[in-house]
Amino acid sequence: MKIDFILNPVIGILTALSTPLLIAGFLYYLLNPIIEILQKARLKRIYGIVLVMLLLVSLVVLAFLWGIPVLIEQTGLLISGIPGFIDRLNSLAQRIAEEPWMQNVDYETILLEVEAWLSRVGSTVLNRLATGVGEMISRITNIAFLAITVPVILFYIFKDGHKFPTNASRIFPEKYQNDVKNLLIKVNETISSYISGKGMASLIVGVSLFIGYVLFSFPASLLLAFFGGITNFIPYVGPFIGAAPAVLIGFSESFGKGVTAALLVLVVQQVDGNFLTPMFVGKSLDIHPLTVILILLAAANIGGLVGMLIGVPVYAIVKTIVLHIIQMRQKWTSKKV
Repeated sequence: MKIDFILNPVIGILTALSTPLLIAGFLYYLLNPIIEILQKARLKRIYGIVLVMLLLVSLVVLAFLWGIPVLIEQTGLLISGIPGFIDRLNSLAQRIAEEPWMQNVDYETILLEVEAWLSRVGSTVLNRLATGVGEMISRITNIAFLAITVPVILFYIFKDGHKFPTNASRIFPEKYQNDVKNLLIKVNETISSYISGKGMASLIVGVSLFIGYVLFSFPASLLLAFFGGITNFIPYVGPFIGAAPAVLIGFSESFGKGVTAALLVLVVQQVDGNFLTPMFVGKSLDIHPLTVILILLAAANIGGLVGMLIGVPVYAIVKTIVLHIIQMRQKWTSKKV
């Protein structure tokens, strides 16, 4: 507390560097498998890097010109449609309440809670959209800074990232260097298998949901599919979180549409759980389902949705490090004996 004049600038620097480094690192693990495939096709790595960087820049430009404006528009439409959505939901609840098996259910209280939650969400989004000019300029500046720095950092990670385990191990005593290098390689493989594999599976899930929502004329189909693809990164509970908005919106329009949304998400998630994720991610994480659920509960309490997204890979990294250290200790102990 007495040296905050030293720590505050250091913390500020680390905070400024962490965001572009994290984004670049995520993109590296997501796109590096493509470069490796191009290398296997006898294309020099530097040419593969250039092709992937051009592809990434094209996707970002496309997102800014088409994707983000559509997402903003659809978000606004959903917010403006909240009163009508509540009315339709109220009508549906009243029809359900007339059924004999619903006589003992206090549906009015549930409906009021849903209405209050939707109002809070709408107010929060509107308040954030109505930010001051200064904050908007600050956000634009940050985005411009990231747009410049992330591609540069990503290029050099693509180019020299494979040298990191060897170079980083050199700061340790010589007798430990090989073990540290192997540990860093294992950690790299763990992160890569999860991010690249889960990213590919989530992309296919998002595209499949988007096609389904468009075919069945769901409002805000791109926004719903985008949310479903992002939450698909969360094991087990992610699909339910991603499906909730689509199912609610479907039931607000008609009972059949709500059932259609539920069935669509169920089919896509079954394909993902039984084929896509095992094929792309495999058994590299090797974590028991009960352990995953406990991790998600703790991560959600600590960091909300972001905590749930990163909780499992962080645990996998820590597990890899701990197991490798135990193996190293056993090896050193056997050598001494």
